[in-house]
Amino acid sequence: MELSERKRAILEAIVRAYIDTGEPIGSKILTSLIENAPSSATLRNEMSELCELGFLEQPHISAGRVPTNNAYRFFVQSLIRPKEITEDVKDYADSVFLRAPNDPESLTLVAAKILTELTGLTAFAYNTVGAEALLKRIELLKLSRRSVMVFLITSDGRSKSCMCRLQNELSESLEDLLESIFDKKLKRKALGELNKAYLQNVIASAGFDAFAIMPLITAIFDMAGEMAQSRVQISGEAAMYNIFSENRAGRIIPLVNSADTLMNICKAEEDGTAVIFGDDTAITDFKNTAVVVTDFYTDNHPCGKIGIIGSDRMSYEEIIPSVEYIASKITKIMTEVQKDMED
Repeated sequence: MELSERKRAILEAIVRAYIDTGEPIGSKILTSLIENAPSSATLRNEMSELCELGFLEQPHISAGRVPTNNAYRFFVQSLIRPKEITEDVKDYADSVFLRAPNDPESLTLVAAKILTELTGLTAFAYNTVGAEALLKRIELLKLSRRSVMVFLITSDGRSKSCMCRLQNELSESLEDLLESIFDKKLKRKALGELNKAYLQNVIASAGFDAFAIMPLITAIFDMAGEMAQSRVQISGEAAMYNIFSENRAGRIIPLVNSADTLMNICKAEEDGTAVIFGDDTAITDFKNTAVVVTDFYTDNHPCGKIGIIGSDRMSYEEIIPSVEYIASKITKIMTEVQKDMED
């Protein structure tokens, strides 16, 4: 929707003032916020028209105006001037990432923690590859004659391990059998395909000898099932209590910690950075909240999302660049890890 320059200036001034104060903005206040402001009567007329257009609302007759979701959306899309990330902030984030483990789950948790420190808000990050990741390698480490540590490594750089105890010693012939099963049935299989039905197929095709290494095969499928589930990493839940009332924060935090809730809110967005307003969701307790979310990539393919959730009165000009910078760092690290694995 096209707005005149005057309406744009008025809307921008009201949104910025409301973000700062949380108080309805009247025409008298506006005269001090707008350069070469028109008369109060003209401002009131313009504000009334902005109300009719759905950008402002009036809590009660004698009050000033407050922004609607449409106003915030227009502000984010057309009016903000994102601030540059300072070199000090970049150096801090880079130094933390330098010490962080490079596996995707650990990396996303570190990224969420950095984002909380930079913004003071609740942050989240998760991988979207999940069940689509491929089983790349299985490794065994003998701990004793019958105890074995099993390692799974996936195509997106994740790894998982568990200890198995066999009834008999893991002989060379049984190791060869497991290697054969992996090469013929498991290698390059998507994690989501490694379900109970496929487990039965693997056992049946391997013959009687497979029962000797059943704990190993079962462990592989169990770990694959766990890795197929996308896990949301959350940081800074306590920040909700600095923004909302105790009761409200107590209702929002379980929703934020629900992987399904956050992923459903974010999944409808196209690739790139988006601002999602809680009032646009079907979740009552998300009213007056906003989610800033963007994608991170591996080798130019979207593989996860990172963002923050807070009040819709957040400082978008500072927060959006912070989210995007941390996403760019994850992208760089995960792409390098992917290339190292291919080499």
